[in-house]
Order: sequence, then C-alpha cells, then structure tokens
Amino acid sequence: MTEVKKGLSTGPKTQVGKKRSSQNARKASAFTKGYLDWEDKEAKQNEFEAMTEQWQASDPSRQIILRSIEYAALGQERLMYSERKRIEGLMASVDIAKAFCQRAGGFEVLDAIYIPAWYFTEDDHGIKDFSILIKKVLDQAQELKNQYSDQMMAQVKTRYLDLYQYVMETRPNTEAFGVALGRRYGQSTPTLNLQAVMTEIEKSYAYCLKWARDPVRYEAIIAGLRAEQLQAGMDLEKSSRYATNFQNRILKGFTALSHLAQYEQQQLTYEVQTVAVEHKLDKEHSEHESAAKVVDDPS
Repeated sequence: MTEVKKGLSTGPKTQVGKKRSSQNARKASAFTKGYLDWEDKEAKQNEFEAMTEQWQASDPSRQIILRSIEYAALGQERLMYSERKRIEGLMASVDIAKAFCQRAGGFEVLDAIYIPAWYFTEDDHGIKDFSILIKKVLDQAQELKNQYSDQMMAQVKTRYLDLYQYVMETRPNTEAFGVALGRRYGQSTPTLNLQAVMTEIEKSYAYCLKWARDPVRYEAIIAGLRAEQLQAGMDLEKSSRYATNFQNRILKGFTALSHLAQYEQQQLTYEVQTVAVEHKLDKEHSEHESAAKVVDDPS
C-alpha cells in the first residue's frame, strides 16, 4: 500500500518541531555576513526566523524564497537610508545655513557659519525641545528678578518650576531655593544671583535661545529647504524604479510561497485519494478472493 509522502508535509506542528525549524533558520540564514555598520544583524536574524516560523519553512525550498525576500527588503531599506543620508549631507552645507538665515530673519551673516547642525536635522536628539525649556527658565529668572520679593522667592517652586528645577539640579533637595541660588552663583544679593543665572544661560545656550524665539516658523522654513534639496539632489524617477523593483521582488517571493503551499496541498490531497482508492481496491480484492474460496470449497 502506498504511503503519503513525508516530503509533502506543510511544516512542523508541535512546539518541538517549530523550535527545530527556528534553529534550522538560524543555521541556514544568509544574513550572517555582508552587513553595513549601521544595520542591526540581530534584528534581521530575528525577522528571518519569524518569517520562517510564519511560513513553516523547515525545508530548503522555502528558506531560499525567504532569503530572496529578506535580501529585497534589505535593499529597500538601504535605498531609503542612502537617500536620507544624502539629504542630511545637503542640509549640513553652509549654503543651507545661509538660506535659512536669510529667510528666517533676526540672524547675523556669521550665524550661517556657527549655527549648529541640529537646526537642520530631523533627529535633533531633543535639543529643540530643550531650547524652548531653557528659554522658559530665562524668562522666569527675568520675571522673578524684576518682581523680586521675599514672598515671591518662597513661591518659586510653584510659580517658576522650570527655574527652580534648573537651579536645584545639582543641589540637595532639602536646601531652600534662595540658599541654593546663593551657593551656586555666589553673589551678594538674590537679584544678582538671578542675573548670574540669566548670564549663564545667555552665554551657554545662545543658539538654543535663538531657536526658541519662533520654533514653529523656523521648522517650517527648514522643511521647505529640505523639500527643495530633495527635488534638486535626488533622482526621484530612478529611486522610484529601484523601490518598485524591490517591492516586486518581495511580492513575487510571497506569491511563490503561496503557490508552493498550494502545490503541496494538491499533491497531499492526491496522495490521500490514491491511498483511499488503493485501500478500496485491496478490500474488494480480498472480498472477491474470500467469495471465490467459498465457491471452490462448498463444505
């Protein structure tokens, strides 16, 4: 009697089988070499193993298809990365800084040389938010200095929280604000200490304060400059062709996996039907032989 072929199995069903399949994926993965420095090898390996489990790719055929999908996805990511880095390089030029200073207003000619790079990067590491915060600290110090009184000093934590946190950052929590202010800046009066706070901020965070003057408008100007550089510095038609090619390769890979699963299911169904037919024929043959024996041996 014909047995159903083991090679037509749709993949491991038990946890042990799935674990073995995952281990096979780790051994068979093509993504062990050839990475660039910025690429996360472990994340890519985990993605490959997850797809291996999703598609139950315990066999070489499926893993070859999955590797082709992963290569295409990696190519797409590298294309996006290269485009982003190219724009970042263009945005770091002095010409961009000059254009920004001209459009923004309120900047000197030399600012185009000294203006920090985080003005023009999409990931500023929180410096733009910090700039708005440090401007609040400066404004609160100015207001407290102008309206100084012992009563106001006692209410600093509730009325001027940003200033309070700035001054108390390196001081013990149990220390009073006025005491901490005097010990940190060493001036003879509270108002002179507040002036020292303002001077420190103005000297240390000059470009942060400039950004905080009108951050929304400045961000809009920079977004416009970035769009101009994207149009001028990128071959959008070529990039689109590359992106479409990668997407098509990924789609073809998943289509191949689906067709492979359908083919194996059809083969499995055929084998099961064949076994059933053979079993039926064997049964009929046995019944026929039994009947023949009865006829030949009437006793």
